[in-house]
Amino acid sequence: MARIADVSLFRGWHVVIGVFVTLAVTAGLGFYNASVILQAARTELDTSVSAVSGATALFFGISGVVSFLAGPLMDRFDVRWFYVAGGILGAASLAGLRWVNSVVLLYVFFAFFGAGFALAGLVPGTSVVARWFTVRRSVALSIATTGLSVGGIAITPVASALIDDRALAGAGPLLAGAWLVGVIPIALLLIRSTPTDLGLSPDGVSSTELTSHTRGATFLQARRTRFFLFLAITYALVFTAQVGALAQLVNAGTERVDKAAATAALSSLALASVIGRLVGGVVVTRLSPLRMTMALILLQSVALVLLAFADTRTALIGASVILGLSVGNLLMLQPLLLADAFGVVEYSRIYSYGQLFATAGVAAGPFVLGVVRDLASYQLAFLVGAGTNFVAVATLALAGSVHAARASWEPALG
Repeated sequence: MARIADVSLFRGWHVVIGVFVTLAVTAGLGFYNASVILQAARTELDTSVSAVSGATALFFGISGVVSFLAGPLMDRFDVRWFYVAGGILGAASLAGLRWVNSVVLLYVFFAFFGAGFALAGLVPGTSVVARWFTVRRSVALSIATTGLSVGGIAITPVASALIDDRALAGAGPLLAGAWLVGVIPIALLLIRSTPTDLGLSPDGVSSTELTSHTRGATFLQARRTRFFLFLAITYALVFTAQVGALAQLVNAGTERVDKAAATAALSSLALASVIGRLVGGVVVTRLSPLRMTMALILLQSVALVLLAFADTRTALIGASVILGLSVGNLLMLQPLLLADAFGVVEYSRIYSYGQLFATAGVAAGPFVLGVVRDLASYQLAFLVGAGTNFVAVATLALAGSVHAARASWEPALG
């Protein structure tokens, strides 16, 4: 086995810190804050829920498309330029909130904001971490992507309070400044596209091991595999259920118990997500990532069944904790599985295409479960989410193994 450099000295951990911080900022001000901005805009514009309900779907849809288009370029150019572009575009969008005085302009805001979020979010972040680590990839990804949850816990409440206090016009410039400072300087100082940029190797292994750690499938080779197709479909289904449930959790908890219980459930979920992801990053080094993914999808199904019948504070929080454990790890496992199966040569393009499917689930989930709730009840909505996860397990079973996926392209390397 290749000798690994002392983790305290390896430059890759600086990259992990940089990705952690940028993900915390973009998730805290973007992913989790999108619904806060939407709610404030609906009140300020005095419009109906139906009139603005497509805005967050547009945000996630645009982010998925932009990630897909930018992915191939991230494999060819310095990834820091994408962070700079995302930092400028995201900050400009937030600063522009002061001029959002109509529903049309609200949609324009979310379209540009979605593009900025994509260029400084998961695709560039997980791409650079996957390139810097091989042996410790799961641990590095678990730490880096924990920034998402930390952003939701630490940054979104502050952003929400600013919006409540100053309205969108007053809070926009402050949020823009935070986005700019939290993305561009951090990326330029800490993040590098590949270890070879600094004359290093993944994990700090000796240079003689470099070739074996940096080869991989092309996008076209990956796209032709059964594993790639069914993994993409699996995560579209997983995120349909997961994000749909997250979007309905507070309303369902408030309706069944009270607002305090709903808020406590959401906080418990976020904390469980952080703890679960950090523990999972270590556990997956000793287990099959594919089997762990399947187990966590089943765990998410159990959590949604429990949420369907949770009508007390204890039941609501307990189900939310179980859901949080699955949420944190499932997000980390998708890039890990793709990197293990197809290597890092065209990883950005491969992952961005998978994210296009996943984003479809993110955008559809709140709408699907919301419609079921309006037509029937929250109980049926959560059960539909659980059923969607069971379908996802079956889909993942059809994907085959990581070993088979690697065998499909490794012989072509000669």
